[in-house]
Amino acid sequence: MNPPPKKLSVAQAAGLCGVNRNTVGLWIRSGKLRAHRIGKKYTIPVEELIFFLRSSGQKLPDELGAKELKGPFFRTIQNCWEYFQGKATGRDCDNCTVFRNRLEVCFIGKASSTLQCGGFCEACEYYQEKYFSRIQFVFQINFPAAVCKDLYFWGGNGQWAALCEVQEKDLVGMGIEKICHPDSLEKVISNNKKRALGDHSAPRTDFIFLKNSKFNKIEVQIAIYPLKEPSGAWLLLAEPTNGSRHEQEKLGLG
Repeated sequence: MNPPPKKLSVAQAAGLCGVNRNTVGLWIRSGKLRAHRIGKKYTIPVEELIFFLRSSGQKLPDELGAKELKGPFFRTIQNCWEYFQGKATGRDCDNCTVFRNRLEVCFIGKASSTLQCGGFCEACEYYQEKYFSRIQFVFQINFPAAVCKDLYFWGGNGQWAALCEVQEKDLVGMGIEKICHPDSLEKVISNNKKRALGDHSAPRTDFIFLKNSKFNKIEVQIAIYPLKEPSGAWLLLAEPTNGSRHEQEKLGLG
């Protein structure tokens, strides 16, 4: 079976679901099914159709890869300015650095002086709904774990924050250079590029140095796993390798 397209026309969606086009149009106009409008026509992301059918208890067509869909399934991620459109939030999205630069992931711009939402990403309803829901599994892991994409953290658990000597809330949108020691930064960036290009020479386990105020730097063994969701993101698991039990206790990891 060929993989389904990423977007569908209203007619294609109607054919797959066994309904008429007016029914699909009603789903869209009522806000139950999210679609993109181009002129007078709509295109429907496959993920949105799957989410709608699942959430409304309808059968998923085999053409959408129903047999391969296991575990939780998420909607496509809207841009933050689309998410807040029409909501009484007081945000001035038109003058925000995220909107002006069309940043796909808004919280990587939280340090900008022209950010209009205040930068409290961990408490933001948009972050909680669209991003945190995808990475909350890391908080069930009982050793340092984080999710990273394009050299920016999407979040991490308390053990990871303690290892990096930062607050858990500050991990959201933090660049890897903030916690990676200069002795390892070039290697980390190089291997990240290789992984993004599908180069299998990039190691899945490695030894790197993290910055540390007590010991200048600490060496950790890091394991890196690709995630299906969020697409393009990586799960990072770490463990100090050269510290004594006493040193780990100082880091809050003992």
